[in-house]
Amino acid sequence: MNSATRDLSRIFPVLDAGAVVAAGTIAYWLRWQQWAPQGDYALALVLGGFLSLALLPATGAYQSWRGRDHSLQAGNALPGLALTFILLMTLATFSKTTAEYSRLWMGYWVVLAVLLLVLTRALLRRGLGWQRRPPPRVLIVGTDRLAGETAQRLQDVFGAPAVVGMLHLGDEPAPGRLPAAVLGELAELDALLAAGGPEIDEVWLASSHLSEESRGRLLVQLQTSCLTVRYVPDLSLLNLLDHLPSEVAGMTVIEVNASPLSGPNALLKAGLDRLGALILLLVLSPLLLLIAAAIRLDTPGPVLFRQQRHGGLGDIIDVYKFRTMRHDPGAGYRQATPEDDRVTRVGAVLRRSSLDELPQLLNVLRGNMSLVGPRPHPVALNHAFMDKIDAYMQRHRVKPGITGWAQVHGYRGETDTLDKMTRRVDYDLYYIRNWSLWLDIRILLLTVRAMVTGRNAY
Repeated sequence: MNSATRDLSRIFPVLDAGAVVAAGTIAYWLRWQQWAPQGDYALALVLGGFLSLALLPATGAYQSWRGRDHSLQAGNALPGLALTFILLMTLATFSKTTAEYSRLWMGYWVVLAVLLLVLTRALLRRGLGWQRRPPPRVLIVGTDRLAGETAQRLQDVFGAPAVVGMLHLGDEPAPGRLPAAVLGELAELDALLAAGGPEIDEVWLASSHLSEESRGRLLVQLQTSCLTVRYVPDLSLLNLLDHLPSEVAGMTVIEVNASPLSGPNALLKAGLDRLGALILLLVLSPLLLLIAAAIRLDTPGPVLFRQQRHGGLGDIIDVYKFRTMRHDPGAGYRQATPEDDRVTRVGAVLRRSSLDELPQLLNVLRGNMSLVGPRPHPVALNHAFMDKIDAYMQRHRVKPGITGWAQVHGYRGETDTLDKMTRRVDYDLYYIRNWSLWLDIRILLLTVRAMVTGRNAY
């Protein structure tokens, strides 16, 4: 990510919010040939601007991925823009003001907002292309694994000419095959930096064998030049692919299990969860009553089944489901299987369609579950696997969900092998590391499709 793009990324949310308001204003002129929106239309524009300002960042419109800035890709902004207009329509529906707005104006607004987002990014991309600097010419101090990976990464991003060469350290093993030429030993650094040597813009210290004493001498030596000096630490043991630096008590620390699902994002998700659960409970209330009646008529026993499971941060919570098995108060825990003889006739239908999970909307409304997240496991099941799978309990760092990334990929129901549970945990951890509002929306849509097809449900 170059510095110009990074600086613009800080004001992208404001630019996009301005584009949304501008699109609505232009749409108003197209509809009534007036530039000053009146009354409820002005209020809708203000709400649209504020919603886009909050939702576009939350849906990943400006997030970097593996070191690359995606702010200039218009497609990343579309989920947040779509959610902005969906919420505006929802607010208008609940306030009974939909009839007061012109459908033609709303159509113009949506189309123009998309076009303005695409146009502004295209113009910015072209402008940044004019200002783009040539890649730095880097001399790498080191020839071990870390130095080789650093040189390869620079060449992948900037091209082969970006790495002028490499210097071998005396403490390092003999260099093997490297992506750039070895120009000599560390003692030849001064000669390389002198006039007449290869053109060098930056010196990167990238070696696991660079001692603290040697590093200190090098930094003193390099202070006499005007070159940029960068130090590449060896953090391979921390597996930092998706982890983040942060600051605590004035100290820089590495969060080895960081997730974007924290801070404002967590508050946004919690608010949308409860709003969504409330709406779904109201809309689905006739279906819920029908299911309850069918369960009572099919077999004796309670309508709801309550079980203790691990929630967020490992807390024990009571999770609700429609009862799908014969009522047996004295029976211990046993995971359901595809041909389980305990499942009732109504229960088989509910499991196949996943309708037995609907009472967990009450858990979401209470705040101890989410619409989307890792599925909560019974406590006994967690105890059976927590010592067999690395980072198993890390899936409990967020609230559990009614549906999740693992479930829409087929990893739901019985986990009768270690491999099945390992794959489920892998998908859960991926979700935690890569959360975005758009990912939640995608999972919900895939869940609806799975409920219709009944895939892997028992």
